[in-house]
Amino acid sequence: MIMNSLTKTKKSMLTIVLIVLIPFCILGIIGSEKIHVERALIIERNTNEVWSVMGLQFDQVHLWCSNFLDSKPGGSKKFEALEYSHRATTTERGETIQVLDSFDSENYSLAYHITRGMPGIAKTASGVWSLEVVEDDKTKVTIAFDMEVKNAVGYLLSPIIKLKIGKSAEDIAEELKYFMENGQAHPRK
Repeated sequence: MIMNSLTKTKKSMLTIVLIVLIPFCILGIIGSEKIHVERALIIERNTNEVWSVMGLQFDQVHLWCSNFLDSKPGGSKKFEALEYSHRATTTERGETIQVLDSFDSENYSLAYHITRGMPGIAKTASGVWSLEVVEDDKTKVTIAFDMEVKNAVGYLLSPIIKLKIGKSAEDIAEELKYFMENGQAHPRK
């Protein structure tokens, strides 16, 4: 009698565990969760000045952004305005390679995807940075990131990941603003 009730309890627990885990396993195999974050703010500087730092010096991001310990150009020339096609950055998590997909100096925008250094739960990760002329000495910067997670753990963690990516986008925009308006790196750097 005791043995039967123990077996029933184990079967019930196993059934509950399977009911909870199977959907996540299926999602991890067939689906994907896409995360998109976008942050924007106004920089009190001429758009060409901001573009010279954010765009033309894309490979020197470590000079003003606390997310990066170091950065350097790499790859062969792909765009007219640049002598490189990707940047290699060093972060606290290690090296990351960000390959430029587009680079448009006329419209003040660039797009890239990460080929090395993504978190283990990421299937893809990319970014779009752009500027918009507001006035002669006023520029709107927009930092957008997209990530596609690849497994059940990624699905579970996607709300936390979205918050962290959003914070990173805010920090990058804020630190670019500080650098452009004060001529030196943000105190976080």
